[in-house]
Parts: sequence; C-alpha cells; structure tokens
Amino acid sequence: MNKKLLLVGPLMLLFVLLLFIIPSNYSSILPVFQVTEKPSVISKGTYGNTATIDLTFGKEEIETLLNSLEAPYPQFFMSIEWIERSETILELMKEKHMPIGLLGQEGSNYIENPVLFKKEIERFERAIGEKPLWFRTKDYEFPMELQQSAWQEEVNLLGSSKYWGKGNLVLEKGDILSVPMHQEEKVEIDQLTKFLKSQPFITIEQNLFALNMKKKSYPE
Repeated sequence: MNKKLLLVGPLMLLFVLLLFIIPSNYSSILPVFQVTEKPSVISKGTYGNTATIDLTFGKEEIETLLNSLEAPYPQFFMSIEWIERSETILELMKEKHMPIGLLGQEGSNYIENPVLFKKEIERFERAIGEKPLWFRTKDYEFPMELQQSAWQEEVNLLGSSKYWGKGNLVLEKGDILSVPMHQEEKVEIDQLTKFLKSQPFITIEQNLFALNMKKKSYPE
C-alpha cells in the first residue's frame, strides 16, 4: 500500500475517511502523507502530549522497555545502523504495531553530503518495507537543504518541544517530548517506563489532528 495523501485544505476530509477504514495494523501500512504545504519542521502539536524515543544504542534494555509498554506507544526514531543490526527487536515492534521513524545524523551532514538523506531513506525502506512517515536529525537541526529533500521524498520532519534531562520536565498541552537512548546519553529504563505510565500520551497524528483510529478487522 503506497498511496500518497496531501493533508492540506479540503483533502483533510479524505484523510479522516481513510482513517476509519484502515485495518488494525495501521502503523505498518499507514500511507505516506505530508502534513505541511511546503518544506517545514513540526515541533509541537495541539491536542495532548506525545512521547518520542531517539534510539541508537542498546538491545536487552530496549527489549525490556518494549515488553513493558502498552498502546498508544511512543514514537520511536531509530538510526539506520541500529535498525540494520536489530532484526529481532524490529520483529517485536512490528508485532506490537509500534510506530517506527528514522533518526538521522547531525543536520550539518546533510549539507555536506546532499545524497545522504535519500540513501538513508532507501536503506530504511529495504529494512522496514516502506518509507518512514517521520524523520528527525540527532541534533534537531534541520537545514533547508534537508527540508527540501524530505519534501521531495514525502517524509515529514519532526522536532520536539521538550527534551528529557533538560530543565524541569513539566509538559504542556501539545508538547512533543524526546527521550535519548544513546551510548553516550540515555535514561534508566525503569525510570522511563514509570514516567510513560504516569500520564496519558497520544500519537503524533492524534496530537496534530485530534483524530482517533477506529480499528476494523478483516478476514485473513
């Protein structure tokens, strides 16, 4: 399934209608869509709080985290290198229909290497089976060259409005929280799990559009 929708103006209705006929495993077959009318970066929603996890390191602790979570799941952003060496964990994520996005390199790298973004997207598509719906850089810098490349590839760029470990973690309506899971910077799994269960979080799409997914079963 590779339909492409432009969620602007009157076509919002089309998106709403589509949501009500998507099967229960929507996270793995949701069509690629663009949520802005021109190259841009989204950093905050409107209708609630969304947790996102930036992942470049770890296996056993990540599997522990995944097994402890319940839907709605955080939005995961994973480096292509982590994706390519973590097939078993990816299968678990797919089974639980967890949203998988692509975490890129530092923003300046996409200026120095203009084809870097396209190559990462191609590697992601080979590993996951489809293009990422969401992309972010490791340092949350999105140069215009990257924004234009993402627009051409029909991939949405997501920043964040709150970052784990920086200041008092008090979330306001619409906040997108990012949590680092890197070799040089990560949080304790028990602490993160407790926090994620301490308050309601919603998906990026719900935060942006106030839409709830209606599940519909299809025969095998």
